[in-house]
Amino acid sequence: VRTIYFLSKMAFSQVVALVLLMLTSAAAQDPADGWMAYAVGDIGSAERITRLEMTWKVSNDPTPSQAFFSPWFGMDPKDNLNLIQPVNPWLGNGWAMYTEYFQWRPEHNSNSQQVQVKAGQTLHGSLVYSASDDSYLLSQQVLETGETSTQTVRCQFGKKYAIPYVVYEKTWPCHSYPSDGIVTFTNITVECDGVVCTDSVQWSSQVKDPNCNMKANIIDKRTISITWDTSAPSKYDNYTTDKLYALNGQSGWGKKVAEAASKQNV
Repeated sequence: VRTIYFLSKMAFSQVVALVLLMLTSAAAQDPADGWMAYAVGDIGSAERITRLEMTWKVSNDPTPSQAFFSPWFGMDPKDNLNLIQPVNPWLGNGWAMYTEYFQWRPEHNSNSQQVQVKAGQTLHGSLVYSASDDSYLLSQQVLETGETSTQTVRCQFGKKYAIPYVVYEKTWPCHSYPSDGIVTFTNITVECDGVVCTDSVQWSSQVKDPNCNMKANIIDKRTISITWDTSAPSKYDNYTTDKLYALNGQSGWGKKVAEAASKQNV
């Protein structure tokens, strides 16, 4: 009887632990903390986005600081747990581009080769599905130089990517962002289930964390901009650098940047 009671007690505690883990994990998904303004698309009855492409210009160099942030586009499956994205981060002393895959459960992050880019250069990103191995080719290219950064990402558990995003990410005081106050994604092309569906995608403008009057502007089906005000007050104005690093370095590419910065400061 004691043995049965002990095993039952263990089983119950394990179930409780598992439920608590599931509840905690359920809170961690996209849109993630640190997203400010973003646009999200609805592909209607289509099952899968098989191609997503966009082009944009690298913003002005902001005032040198320890800030890091990024405009990017990407997409998720319907559970918002497996983000693929071409990113364009400011890393405190210069702009870069590469592609990223971030998986929430179990947590996994992979980046393609980082390429340094300059203000005013043109970036073209693409996410292209391959049915032969149920994967996506993530690619980003500097059009002026031809430099390209790519990686291939398999779809976890056969998930179908169906939610496209355009995002500005990582929260800092407003003076930390580029003075031009705008990044515009153009030549947007969406393919659903192997057929071009750009004109049928319904985009909406959203805000996760209000900061610096960040706003996603749906100009038309092929053009989306994100705007901000570098002179606006921010709730992050009185945060210490350490607190901002902790806030913005919780996951994904931001975590790697924050860890690298902390090692340099040791």
